[in-house]
Amino acid sequence: MKSTFASLLFLFSCITFAQKTSDKAQIEVTLNNYIDGFYQGDTTKLKAALKPRLYKFGYWKNKDTGKYEYYAQLTYENALKMAQNTKEKGNIRTETKMRSVKVLEISNHIAAAKVTGFWGIDFMLLSKDNGKWMIEQVIWEGPFEKEFIQEQKTTTFYLIRHAEKDRSDKSNRNPHLTEKGLKRADNWANVLKDVKFDAVYSTNYNRTKETALPTAKANNLELKLYDPRNLDLKQFSDETYGKTVLIVGHSNTTPMFANGLLGEKKYEMIADDNNANLYIVTVKPDDKSSTVLVVD
Repeated sequence: MKSTFASLLFLFSCITFAQKTSDKAQIEVTLNNYIDGFYQGDTTKLKAALKPRLYKFGYWKNKDTGKYEYYAQLTYENALKMAQNTKEKGNIRTETKMRSVKVLEISNHIAAAKVTGFWGIDFMLLSKDNGKWMIEQVIWEGPFEKEFIQEQKTTTFYLIRHAEKDRSDKSNRNPHLTEKGLKRADNWANVLKDVKFDAVYSTNYNRTKETALPTAKANNLELKLYDPRNLDLKQFSDETYGKTVLIVGHSNTTPMFANGLLGEKKYEMIADDNNANLYIVTVKPDDKSSTVLVVD
């Protein structure tokens, strides 16, 4: 009897979890339709996102006084007119940085969410009718301020040293990988197969490029080359902001790169016989963290 009850409870939990997951996905579609409606002047998407009884109002920051002032209500009809005007004037945006959606809470029939757009941030309430989630009310503030979007973005760096190189010719400064090294390179691609990389970086040496290539191919990416001796770390951080990146380097450059990303001297050089370290550095606007794994 207890076993049957436990099974039913587990089944109910699974069904509830699946429903919540489905609701979250549907709400995210609605929120993105909302953004696209204003960014692309797409009234069809806006109609799919907004209820006709929409109540939206906000607060606009006065650039002279620095105070937020009440901004008049935007009705459903005026929202559609605004989108149409955007399309007619060709003011369409393909903005990706000033754009994010976040579901905050989901109940049975109502939900709360946050949207960041070029205008600022919106907090909104949604309701579910006939299986469809739509936006009921919105309160917003603007103009856009950088810190609001930054809190949504996390940058993750995976750093590894090249795999085993051919040491048979001591005078060769640019050797290829050994057979063991090539197998390790393939293994890195397998170990990291569940990570969706946005970019793969390698120094311009045979051993690093051959180490990076299997993972780059698995993600349909071209290798990007970098010079650790001549690297603008701020520019690199800006270019990779919000992305997931693999960086292949050397026994001395890999831990130093990790230290630079962290802004502290945390790691020492890698031992010459160690090709197995994986440094994972996570960078958030208000926090930086890292860990090291050994993958043989």
